[in-house]
Amino acid sequence: MRAAYALLLAAALSACGDDKVVEKKDASTAEVAKSVADAGMKLKPGRWELTMNFAKFEVEGMPLEAQKAMEQMMGKGRTYASCLTKEEAEKPDGSFFGQEGTDCRYDTFTMGGGKVDATMTCKGQGADGTAEAKMKLAGTYSPDSYDMTMDMQGAAPNGKTMNMTMAIASKHVGDCKGDEQS
Repeated sequence: MRAAYALLLAAALSACGDDKVVEKKDASTAEVAKSVADAGMKLKPGRWELTMNFAKFEVEGMPLEAQKAMEQMMGKGRTYASCLTKEEAEKPDGSFFGQEGTDCRYDTFTMGGGKVDATMTCKGQGADGTAEAKMKLAGTYSPDSYDMTMDMQGAAPNGKTMNMTMAIASKHVGDCKGDEQS
């Protein structure tokens, strides 16, 4: 879930000019971060509030009790706050674009003109550490907000198949307060 949050927060980037585009294939999170920084795309520092809504969460063999709990969560947003310092905004590192140090790579990453489209593969998922997870991210961004949809297919911690769709909406709300989660 942390990788998903970081990947979606990356969409908050805003270009100095709408003509900037970053396109990468088979790239690490660090390579994507460097390309974004080299293109002059910067984040708006301060407090960002993000609301996540699960549209789908299916795990093969999930107990009925857990299925019912997930169904009750569907459509109910959870809101998180994150503080981005000026230094982090000006030069995001690879961890901002996914879980740096893990075996995750962008299959494709395109960002520009207010749109983000990316696919990522993470290896070493699931109970035995051999499964892959595939993520697709699509959405829009501006200097003050972004809206994204993330689809993920892969292995749950129990080793079973997992499919998840999550909608994310975030907005810059001003200065950091010191009570942010990350």
